[in-house]
Amino acid sequence: MDLQDDTLPVAPAQSRDDLLAQLRQAIAGGMLRPGARLPNERLVAERSGLSRSTVRVVFGLLEQEGRIARHVGRGTYVKEAAVAPPPTAADELWPTPAEFMEFRLSCEPPLVELAVLKSTDAQLEHLSSVAEAGRRVAAWRDAEHADRRFHEAIFDLTSNRLYMELGRRLSAARDSRGWLRLKEGSFSLEKWAVYQQEHEAIVEALQDRNADAARQALRRHLGGVRANAQMVAWEI
Repeated sequence: MDLQDDTLPVAPAQSRDDLLAQLRQAIAGGMLRPGARLPNERLVAERSGLSRSTVRVVFGLLEQEGRIARHVGRGTYVKEAAVAPPPTAADELWPTPAEFMEFRLSCEPPLVELAVLKSTDAQLEHLSSVAEAGRRVAAWRDAEHADRRFHEAIFDLTSNRLYMELGRRLSAARDSRGWLRLKEGSFSLEKWAVYQQEHEAIVEALQDRNADAARQALRRHLGGVRANAQMVAWEI
C-alpha cells in the first residue's frame, strides 16, 4: 500500500525530533499500518519543511528502532511488528497517563509568566496559527497531533533552551501505548471543541500579555484533560 502525499500524516515540523515524534505517533497509532510504503525522502521533506538530509536521519532512527525497513530500489515500508512491539525495559520508563498529567499540571502553568515576558509578537502569532489549525481536527490522531504542537509551542515561548527541550521531551512521552490508547478512548468531537476553545482562550490571554489570565486558563484546561482521562481510565 503506497501513501500519497495528501494522505501522509506529516505536518510542518520545527525540528528533526518533531518529525520523528510525528512518525512514531503515526505508526504507534495505526495511521501508518504495517506494510504501508512511505513516500520518498523528497516528498517527506517538502511536507515537513525540513531538509532531505534531516529526513534521511529520521528514517535511519526509525529503522534502528525496528519501526520501518528500507529496501534499495523498492522503498521504505512500515514493519509488520512496528505497531505493537513486545514490551521492553524502555517501555517501563514511560510515565503512566496519571503521572504525565500530574507533571504537566505542576510545570506548565508556571511557565506562563516567563512566556509573557520573553515571547515575541511573531512567536505569539505562530502559537495562534498552531491553535487555529486545531479547528480542522476530524479524528483522535489529528487531535493528538494538534494538542502536541500547541503545548510544545507554549514551552518555546520561553526562549529558554532547557524549557524548550522539556517541551519536546513531554511530546515524546506521549508516544507511550498507554497514553495513545487513553486518548483514542476519550476522544470525541464535542470534547475536542471544548479543548479547542480553551486553547484559543490561552492564546488570547498570552497575546494580551496577561500572565494571570493565561496561567488560570492553562490550569483549567489541563485540569479538565486530567479529569476526562481519569474517567476514561476507570472505564477501560
